[in-house]
Amino acid sequence: METDVHAPQQTLADSLWKHGTKFSAGLFWLALLGGYAWYMRSTGLSAQEAALQLRDFLAESAWGPLLYILLYTLRPLIFFPATIMTAMSGYLYGPLLGTGYALIGGNLSGSLAYFVGRFFGGDLFNQDDAEASGFVARYAANLRRNGFESVLIMRLIYLPYDLVNYLCGFVRVPWIQYATATLLGVLPGSLTFTLLGSVLQSESGSQRWLLAGFSLAMLLLGLGLSRWLKARRAAG
Repeated sequence: METDVHAPQQTLADSLWKHGTKFSAGLFWLALLGGYAWYMRSTGLSAQEAALQLRDFLAESAWGPLLYILLYTLRPLIFFPATIMTAMSGYLYGPLLGTGYALIGGNLSGSLAYFVGRFFGGDLFNQDDAEASGFVARYAANLRRNGFESVLIMRLIYLPYDLVNYLCGFVRVPWIQYATATLLGVLPGSLTFTLLGSVLQSESGSQRWLLAGFSLAMLLLGLGLSRWLKARRAAG
């Protein structure tokens, strides 16, 4: 019976390559975050002030919507608040187009953060669900088993957007379940903050009250749906 004398070397090389790639990607990410932090500190800008600068830039650009979607997609790499980007879309493009652009950007940014989390998580939580032991491993296994419903509830109760994105990738929630639940679950939140941004843009007092009312209704709808889903899960 022949043995492959090169197998240990190949395994070691693969391991070094995998960990070296993650280390390099981590350094790049830290450099990106450091550059953003340095820029904010050197200019003395808050996140809100940076958003106003970005809003003015997008409003003056003929490529505004495409740039907005691109920047929204890349946003999780520097943890720029998703709520500000969503409200900005309503302010710039109105409630209809703004919601559409925010949904596209939000779902793309969610997928980017998911795959970044999955890349860094690797095989850490790839244990068979039936063999999972320990609180963290059991939580990860439960999240994978009930991926669609769990992600949907987390979206509807407005948990921090990027936290959910990275967490789901890190514990390897099936992407189809994650993406589908995100697509549905961000609808109320996107409408809430897009309409809120449209309120700031509107010049009519009655229109502002109408948009604010719809924004509040979407907020309550999302919370109500989350309570219904959790009650159904408990009953089942």
